Amino acid sequence: MLQFFVKIASLLLVAGALTAPCFAQNRAKFEPAGDKVFHGASLPETWDENGLRRQLQTYNAAAGKKLSVVTWFASAYENGSMKTWGGNYASSLARVKRTGAISLIKFSTQDYAYNRTRKAANLKQIAGGGWDEYFKDAAAKVRDFKSPVFISIDHEMNGNWYPYSQAYPNSGLTAADFVAAWRRIVTIFRQTGANNAAFVWSPNVPDVGGVPFSAYYPGDNYVDWIGVSFYSGNDVSAMDTIYRTYAPKKPFFVTEWATAPEKSRFHPRYPGDTTWIRQFFAALETRYPRVKAISWFNWDKTGDDGNYLLTRVPEQSRAYAQDISAPRYIDQPTVVVGGDDGADVARLDTPSREIRLREVVPVQRARVEAPRVETARVEAPRRERLRLQIVPVTR
Repeated sequence: MLQFFVKIASLLLVAGALTAPCFAQNRAKFEPAGDKVFHGASLPETWDENGLRRQLQTYNAAAGKKLSVVTWFASAYENGSMKTWGGNYASSLARVKRTGAISLIKFSTQDYAYNRTRKAANLKQIAGGGWDEYFKDAAAKVRDFKSPVFISIDHEMNGNWYPYSQAYPNSGLTAADFVAAWRRIVTIFRQTGANNAAFVWSPNVPDVGGVPFSAYYPGDNYVDWIGVSFYSGNDVSAMDTIYRTYAPKKPFFVTEWATAPEKSRFHPRYPGDTTWIRQFFAALETRYPRVKAISWFNWDKTGDDGNYLLTRVPEQSRAYAQDISAPRYIDQPTVVVGGDDGADVARLDTPSREIRLREVVPVQRARVEAPRVETARVEAPRRERLRLQIVPVTR
């Protein structure tokens, strides 16, 4: 697979049916152009090359379309041991990149075995600078990775099931602590030069525990995307409040969505898995057009939280495949970020056999005839010069 970096001055790039868009200043970092939506899924085995490949093959076969985003989970501790970005998570970034997808990292400051280990990077300590070196290392590893990365910190903070939430019993933390910690982490990433990271603030829908999502919002200057966890216990209209609050300013990323009997039982009029999925896709087009990325939670947590596998119900899998086949759901990440020299850099990830560079046409001004004068010669304006650099990088 090749990675093309195209420096754009005035450029129309025609590559089969693919056109690399120029960055629009009113779009958020890595936001797809127009009505395009990243097609994503959360997969458990990103730590293992063969496991990741196997899961991708199964999911892609069921969905009928490749993923442009792979969501995976990381944490400051695992089973009582500290985990670092350099020692533990940089390799997963590279593995996902080799599949042709962008990573969405859902990073947790707590140990996922917190109830047993009681290990966590305390939000008050983070806000006070006690974890600066840890996050400087994380930011440096992301910066050196160079490719785009989505990062969500302490998702579903407005629930009552994670110890970084104010609503968690005896957490000793407030929503203000979450905001202060988030801002410090984002500031460290920016100061380190990790500008290839887009931060996704991702509460749960609905609020659980009495503290509204708005209390946890770090502010527009510290958030690139608005994320939501959204399961089949909700009617598809349940995103209305958070959508109306932030959609005028930020794109939305449904960082987790899926059906499971354990969730659906909370829906007072659940229409069934297949119908709910169709309603969800319809709502994205008509009700929530600023949703620009979705990621199915493809985990089997039977006996704990539920079975969320897309293939759990064949009918829902077929409905998903039919809706995701629409051209607006993209299976190749094409993003545009600012270049070091101030030019726009269009990054197009695509297998080389699938792209043909037919022509590069410089944008030119209309030809103007010089007026006939005897005392001076006035030349017509010159065509704008094209600056184009294509650097193939073998993965």
